[in-house]
Amino acid sequence: KQDCVVVGISFAGILFAHRLAQIIKAPLAFLFTAPILAPNNPECEIAMATETHDVVINEPLVKSFEISLDYIYGEVQRQYEDKMLPLIYQYRKGNPLTSLKGKRVLLVDEGIDSGLTALASIKSVITLQAKTVHFACPVAPIDVAEIMDEATDGIFCLYRSKNFVDIGYYYKDYPVIESSVIEEIFNSIKP
Repeated sequence: KQDCVVVGISFAGILFAHRLAQIIKAPLAFLFTAPILAPNNPECEIAMATETHDVVINEPLVKSFEISLDYIYGEVQRQYEDKMLPLIYQYRKGNPLTSLKGKRVLLVDEGIDSGLTALASIKSVITLQAKTVHFACPVAPIDVAEIMDEATDGIFCLYRSKNFVDIGYYYKDYPVIESSVIEEIFNSIKP
């Protein structure tokens, strides 16, 4: 609990992050992320960017589609300006992310799929000079969880699936978070 900050990394996982922050009596923060999609397939995520302009790229996909780094970094800037910045103004009233320098950060999400969002978020909190970085989620593919174990100071994951299907598959009732709940959670976050 000492010097700990719980950081949500998706709207789908914000309720988990909020409840966990309340239980351990730690401040809550939120890191905005946005996917970078392939130019020839708008359903295929080739990279993930964060509000701190950190990016994690799926190198095999980028090579197979012959996508240039110029395209990716141009999209990072566009996603920041078009998607993340408006959300920062809407939900944080334009305030920057809480300082994570020297803090013990617990990143939280509703699950890990490919690991792009999680890894980009880890990269961001390291850039922001967090003292330690842990990750908590209910479900993840076993191979991605192993990568997360190496990339963090520890991962708390209830179910690591060898034959991973989809995050929603592992929930009896997949949590749908209403925009009013998201708004209420953000209003409880202290800048």
